[in-house]
Amino acid sequence: MKQTKRKAQGATRTTVEKKVAKHALRERVSLKVPMKLLRGVAVLAVLIVLVMGSSRVLDRLDQSITGVQIAGDLTHLDEAVIAEWVQGHITDGVLRTDLRSLQRQLQKQPWVAKVTVRRQWPGVLMIRLQEHVAVARWNSKGLLTVNGEVFKPQQLPLLEELPHLWGVDVSGREVLQHFRWLQAQFQTMDLQVVSASKAQRGAWQIEVTPQLVGENEAQAVSLKVAFGKYEIQQRLERF
Repeated sequence: MKQTKRKAQGATRTTVEKKVAKHALRERVSLKVPMKLLRGVAVLAVLIVLVMGSSRVLDRLDQSITGVQIAGDLTHLDEAVIAEWVQGHITDGVLRTDLRSLQRQLQKQPWVAKVTVRRQWPGVLMIRLQEHVAVARWNSKGLLTVNGEVFKPQQLPLLEELPHLWGVDVSGREVLQHFRWLQAQFQTMDLQVVSASKAQRGAWQIEVTPQLVGENEAQAVSLKVAFGKYEIQQRLERF
C-alpha cells in the first residue's frame, strides 16, 4: 500500500511539473510577439527621424537656381532662348530639380542631338548641347542627320547646297543609304545626284547634273532618271 501511494504521489508531481512548464512556455511565447512589435515600432521611428532630418538638411542646403549656363558649338540653337526655356520649366531648387526629366525635355528640341545637364552648387545648372548635323533636306519641311534620322525644325534654314531626298519618314535611313550608293556610282560618270526619292510603292527616281564648277555651274542642266522598283543595278549599268 505504501508503495502504491508513493507511485501515485510521484505521478502527481510529474503532472504538475509538466503543467507548470507548459504555462511558462506559453508566457514566453506571449512575450515574444510584443517584443517583435516593439522592435518594429522602434525601427520605424528611427527611419522617420532620419527621413525628417535628411529632409530638413536638404531644405537648408537646396538653393534657388540663379543661373543657367549653356555650352556647346551651336549654330542653329540660340543659347539665350534655351536658357530662358529652362528657367521657365523649373520650379524646384538646384538639388531637387529632376535633371533626367529636364534632359529628356531638352532632347525633344528639333536641333538637339545630345544634351547633358549637371548641377553647379550653390545655384547654377550647366547644360551642354550638341547639335544635329544636317546632311540632306527631307521632303518639304524636314532634314536628315548623318544616321538618316528625320527632324523638323520650326524654321527650316536655307540649305540649298544639300541634296534633296524624298520618302516616308520611316524610310529616311534607307533613302540616305541608296542616295550615297547612287552618288558614288554617278561620280564615275562626272555626274552628281542632287535629288532622290522613293515612292510609297517602292519606285526610285533621281535627278543628276554634270559636275561643273565656277561660272559653268549655273549652266548645268539636270536630268531625271526613273529606275523603278526592281533591278536598279542592272538599269544603272544600262544607263
